[in-house]
Amino acid sequence: MKRKTLRIVLSIVLLVIVFLTTACAGTGPKKLSNEYVTVENYQGVEIEKVEADEATEEDVDKVVNHMMSSYIRQNELPEDTQITDEIVKESMSDTADTVEAYRAELKKQINDTKKESARKEEETRVWETVMDNSEVKEYPKDRLKEVKQNLIDLYESYALQENMEYEEYMKAIKLEDKDLDEAAKASLKQELVADVIAEKYGLKPSEQDFQKALEKYAEEYKFTNVELLLKAVSEDEMRQMVIQDNVKSWLTDRCRYVEKADEAGKAEETDGAGKAKKADEADEE
Repeated sequence: MKRKTLRIVLSIVLLVIVFLTTACAGTGPKKLSNEYVTVENYQGVEIEKVEADEATEEDVDKVVNHMMSSYIRQNELPEDTQITDEIVKESMSDTADTVEAYRAELKKQINDTKKESARKEEETRVWETVMDNSEVKEYPKDRLKEVKQNLIDLYESYALQENMEYEEYMKAIKLEDKDLDEAAKASLKQELVADVIAEKYGLKPSEQDFQKALEKYAEEYKFTNVELLLKAVSEDEMRQMVIQDNVKSWLTDRCRYVEKADEAGKAEETDGAGKAKKADEADEE
């Protein structure tokens, strides 16, 4: 009787642990496939949670010092000029009126950036696992040629910037044509995997969402407007980027968070199992 009660309690504890360590297991088929690619075990990917460190006063100091250095140079002021409420209102912020408020504003921005970076790292870990669980059956030939040509165009632009011929530049950076073939296949594999998941779960952006994403990308990559962004990167490539971002985010929302594994933890777990077994045996007696 005691043994049965112990097992019931143990089962409840295990269920609670699973619930607490799971972001969202996700539902749906474990395997997706089309003529080009097969994707397996793409939901409930297990990763360690990436914690974002809280911004410190030292972090804020670094930003303030950087901003003040620029302000001092622009206004030809003494190097030891200290930030004041007047400087904040004049040049540093559209919303803060005091140094204290400006520092609080910066601290929030730094925290937001750290959280965003942590999320991106989680998305990268999930995506790498999903790619490992995916297999390309056949590359669409025309698209593969297009992706490779985009890479060639990119390296030709780099060569031009260095006043070098394309072949000379590629030799200097030790890249061969076969390397571009592999890079094109790797890039296209990501595209194919994202497409099959996006198609299944309706993750392709509406035109309105796509335009919002373009505005965000333009700001992030320091383009004055969307038009300039689309001159640098084609609309089709940008649309594919948005699809991949949507898929990565969706997959990460359905990942499982697990504890970090180390040798000490493994040993402790083994010891715990051994003790539990002995307790069971004693109960039987």
